[in-house]
Amino acid sequence: MQQYNINTSTSSPLPPSNGTSREHQPAGLSLDMQEAARAAERARLRQGIMHVRIRHFYCTLEEMFDPSLHGQSFVVGTGTGRPNEPGRVIDASPAAMRLGVSPGMPLRRAKGIVPRTRFLPASYDRYQPVLQSLRERYKAYSRIIESIPIADTFIDLRGCEIPFDSPVALAERLCAEVAEMGLTALIGIANGKAVAELAALMSRKNGRQGVLYIPAGREASFVQTLPLSMLLQLRAAGAGIPSALPDLGEQVENSGSRPPEVEGKSEQVDSVAVAELVAHLRDFGINSFAQVAALTEEGLRRRLGRLGSWVYQVACGEDTSLVVPDAPPLSQNARVRFHTPTDADETCAAVRKLANYLGERLREQRLKGQTIALMLWPHRNVQRDTRRLLMNEEGEEVAVTAAEETIGGQMILSRHTDEADVIANHALMLFAHYHRPAYRYLQVQLRIGDIVAITQAYYPPLARARGRATRKL
Repeated sequence: MQQYNINTSTSSPLPPSNGTSREHQPAGLSLDMQEAARAAERARLRQGIMHVRIRHFYCTLEEMFDPSLHGQSFVVGTGTGRPNEPGRVIDASPAAMRLGVSPGMPLRRAKGIVPRTRFLPASYDRYQPVLQSLRERYKAYSRIIESIPIADTFIDLRGCEIPFDSPVALAERLCAEVAEMGLTALIGIANGKAVAELAALMSRKNGRQGVLYIPAGREASFVQTLPLSMLLQLRAAGAGIPSALPDLGEQVENSGSRPPEVEGKSEQVDSVAVAELVAHLRDFGINSFAQVAALTEEGLRRRLGRLGSWVYQVACGEDTSLVVPDAPPLSQNARVRFHTPTDADETCAAVRKLANYLGERLREQRLKGQTIALMLWPHRNVQRDTRRLLMNEEGEEVAVTAAEETIGGQMILSRHTDEADVIANHALMLFAHYHRPAYRYLQVQLRIGDIVAITQAYYPPLARARGRATRKL
């Protein structure tokens, strides 16, 4: 459950009288314009996605547990970690990577490359406290978090409530907090997940200190300087590809008046498909994003399917992927506390304000709710007696009268919604039902429950969903 508190006052400042001097009007107007410009700049800066990748997470933790591993060549593998058993390399120390070992490599092959290195199993139980601390730090920066196994994440800056001057300053602050834990963070900021991930991979190169920000409009010039082989390191490869499967939950609704929303996890693409695409383009001498941008999107889509179209869009700096929250909250609350007891008109205005606030939050996190609950706190503790059935010691039902200091109720809509007008209308209907002429209120709370994510769930891609790579162009 997420709760937001909005403080308001029952009295508003009086407007200036007609005798106000004209000499002060231009100055006031200038201040208003400056404040509006600053607000617009803050809103512009908040638009972006921050990708955080922890470099050598497994190996760093193993060195913390066993300091004798520091500077040594060792490999962390799946299962028992033994090279004579089936398994793959999860992470390799910098010394092992300099010898040719890379994550995803079979353990047997890694043993053949570095026969004298140490092979360790992944101790997930020992990693959990560090992972929990990392997730708490991520959540402090935004309400919209998409976790990537095991310690990486995407952070949507639209959900950030921390005041900051620039995304770079915010990323440097997070990078310093991760460094205090003994870990090394790679942070990239851009308007899409794929470009942000590419920026994170380049954030420790060319003298950078772990943070790389790609402003809006500079994505193409940045991506086209990179080799195409960097696609093999992306976790969000294929994010933003329109899905071929319909959203069953949206078919029931008559949503013809609203355009479909861009999905972030609409279809997952496995690493094998990306590797085939990179190898296929390499056979024809295409080794960089700049060479991909020189081709046509129609030709890539015809030969490589939707994944080829996605690579072309990324090469041109067009990244529409969005951050999808990990799990929707059960409910979201918002409350207004009045400084003095208020009448029905001001309470209805506060209800409308809460509805607009919660509607914006639901759309921001791509969520919808079906239950609307309104809670009112009348002045002087207006009590209402209710009778409840309880079980006594002998197992018999006994009616007990209890006094309640709040009034309110809830309504269940026919469909899930995130529209502020719908939420406000039903909340005002609840208020009209429970309000009495003599009541004045100290605070009001609005809750949206039964929340579901409107982003389509993951389905395994069909066997023939994408065009197979061919050696004939």
